[in-house]
Amino acid sequence: MGIGYGNAVIYDYSSIANITGPTGWYNIRMNNGYVAPLYIDQDYDGGGWILVFQNNRYTSGMNNLKWGDAMNKVNYRWGGTDDATNNEGRRIGETTLDKFNCWVGLNYFSSLTGRKTSGRIEIVQFMSDTKGTALSDTANHRNGITYYATGINSSTGAWIGGAGGSVYAGTDGNSGMYSYVVGGYSLTTYDRDLDSNGGNCSTYYNNNPYWYTSCWSGNIFAGGGYIDSSYWTSSSSGYSREYGAVYIK
Repeated sequence: MGIGYGNAVIYDYSSIANITGPTGWYNIRMNNGYVAPLYIDQDYDGGGWILVFQNNRYTSGMNNLKWGDAMNKVNYRWGGTDDATNNEGRRIGETTLDKFNCWVGLNYFSSLTGRKTSGRIEIVQFMSDTKGTALSDTANHRNGITYYATGINSSTGAWIGGAGGSVYAGTDGNSGMYSYVVGGYSLTTYDRDLDSNGGNCSTYYNNNPYWYTSCWSGNIFAGGGYIDSSYWTSSSSGYSREYGAVYIK
């Protein structure tokens, strides 16, 4: 199971709403006993927003992340331009967001949320021209949108009940991950192909996981034959940015 970070206090997933500390790292015990550090933003919209996906440009995203890890582990990457090492349940010593990439296991989303609206996974996604932009720094957000889902299909990784969609930064926020959530597309990883393409879309983009169709128009991780950065509305390099992040509550 996850190891957490240092000797800091461990919070149960059901008590996240009671955390009163500043934005930063907190050890969280999930609903199955798994413990791992999560980055929680306490400065945006009442606090308690958990960082679940993040990519900084030219750091290879979450390449070679296996299906089982994408669903059941908390995964962090740092330290190189092609870092395929999966640091499960561990984080770097720095607190700055420009130092790492992450993917929190989808099977934990329902238990970690419902704190803003009962029965919902409330979602904020945005990009930025600056690596490591904070969730609360909305003046520097690009292509930002808020929306929600009601669950995750544990067999396919697809979002359930995706709806809403309120663009708060830019004009094309309705694309990217939002379109895959409301579309209910399955997750594809390099070791499990659930997309509609004749091949495995993940293998075309540096083995990065995503909700590929055939294959994508907007991707947090990208890579492969395209610039290793976050895209939102297209696979054209003109739509790529330095940073992409998704938070849930």
